[in-house]
Amino acid sequence: MAWHQGSGLKSIAFCCLLCGFALSAFARVVINEVCYDPLGADTGKEWIELYNAGTVTENLEGARIYKAGSSYELVFEIPYFLLRPGRFLLIGEALVSEAVFIANLAFQNGGSASDAIQYRSPDGTYTDTVIYDSPNLNFLTDDSGNVAVSFAPDVPEGWSLARIVDGYDTDDCALDFIAEANPTPGLSNRPQVDYALLHPSVWQQDEEWLLGVFVKNVSPISSWFTAQLRVLLDGVQVGSNFVDCIAAGDSLYFLNYLPVTDDQNHALELILDFPEDTNPDNNQLSLTLFQQELLPPLLNEIMYYPPTGYQEWIEVFIPVADTRRNGFWIRDAANNNFSFPLPEQSGYFVLCNSAAQLLSFYPQCPPEAVIEVSGWAILNNTGDTIQLLDSEDNILDELSYVGSSAQQGKSLERYLNSSQQVAWRYSLDPSGATPGRINSQPQNLPPEFTGQLKLQGSPCKAKAGESISIFHRLQHPENKVNCRVFSRGGSLVRVLADNLTLPSEGVVHWDGKDSRGKFVPRGLYFIVWESRSSSGGKLQRQQLSAVIYD
Repeated sequence: MAWHQGSGLKSIAFCCLLCGFALSAFARVVINEVCYDPLGADTGKEWIELYNAGTVTENLEGARIYKAGSSYELVFEIPYFLLRPGRFLLIGEALVSEAVFIANLAFQNGGSASDAIQYRSPDGTYTDTVIYDSPNLNFLTDDSGNVAVSFAPDVPEGWSLARIVDGYDTDDCALDFIAEANPTPGLSNRPQVDYALLHPSVWQQDEEWLLGVFVKNVSPISSWFTAQLRVLLDGVQVGSNFVDCIAAGDSLYFLNYLPVTDDQNHALELILDFPEDTNPDNNQLSLTLFQQELLPPLLNEIMYYPPTGYQEWIEVFIPVADTRRNGFWIRDAANNNFSFPLPEQSGYFVLCNSAAQLLSFYPQCPPEAVIEVSGWAILNNTGDTIQLLDSEDNILDELSYVGSSAQQGKSLERYLNSSQQVAWRYSLDPSGATPGRINSQPQNLPPEFTGQLKLQGSPCKAKAGESISIFHRLQHPENKVNCRVFSRGGSLVRVLADNLTLPSEGVVHWDGKDSRGKFVPRGLYFIVWESRSSSGGKLQRQQLSAVIYD
């Protein structure tokens, strides 16, 4: 334990060995940095840097460089060249003076879909691929041979794509690469060190006020830099702390005594002065002496089986506005994941790969509620587990679901059942989902409704936008429901509910379309309703009839 005397403030620093991020993910020869969109006209100025992250010299004769827009195509085959461990090979166009080999690269610039650059070993058994920008409309494959779902960012003109550390390779482009404003062709990449202030807390003990905070190295490389942590009380600096070098994934905990002698609330500010930090956004925190508890974000709605041709999305709800937010993650059962930021304000925020596509399909979604992300964790149509995690990998919320092909185009949404417990159901909204706004609410039952089921809207002119509603009032607070539409000949036309969990009161809609999304012919149709309590018991079955006309 070390005591540090600050100006008017004492602090105790504890070194906490938290989950380390070991740099074990080093491959052999990798694409280390690439400039595909140089300043001005691209011709003659593009380049790619290879790096030998292994321990033996590699003969690159016959190795190939490919680019991809709609598909992979060869741009250069390397002649005889020995690349020693820890060394670089720069391949560039005619105006790249430092290049060892000159080639016509003409890499894709991103902008509207994923593009890729790939290195293939001389024997063709090893590849290293960087896929940048999204969405992956051309289904480009990554090093696993599967369609890529994780993407490096599309960099601005004049920037490069660079690995966060020379040779660091997890086969996840979103984690391995960053946008580099100061490219280093043929030289080591700039260290991507990121310190963060985390988990501040304020409390009173023995008539003294204490402030605790973690300073964590959230980057995957150890730092050899030092920093300074300053504490301000009502805008006046009351302490200064020396922050020593921190290993990757490790933290220092600072416990500070505050010079407060009254019972008034006071504003506190923590500032981490760290010029080498590549992400200064998490280097400052504001809070008060009587601090409000930070309520974590929640999973609120997911679209795991979108309409054909549209994207999956996830809605996150922030209950209380707060300035102390850091990065977050989504992770699925197969450990696919992506990171994303959240704003300080409260509200509903939708994560997706394309804001323009989402807003075109859901025009009622506020544009400011959409957060575009570069990676994705594929939501399986047959069922999956989705976790929301903070920057420390703590699980904030989790949802497991069993999918249903009958619910294509309908979201799963959070709601409170009759016991005021959190439950999930398919959206009751006529559009099938409510991204960026409050979840759907059951429609009020018709005032004359006294039985178990009541059908409204028949006869129905579906092509004019009318729909048929099946209102229900069931005995149990939570029920499993099947609801199917049949033709007069007994053919199954549409599944409206397939083992769907519904509350005691609500409504199920039919828009007059079949399972392929086409309007059914005019005529008489039978709707078969089956329900039983979620806890088991007797099955209730009833048949209703409806008429569709032109």
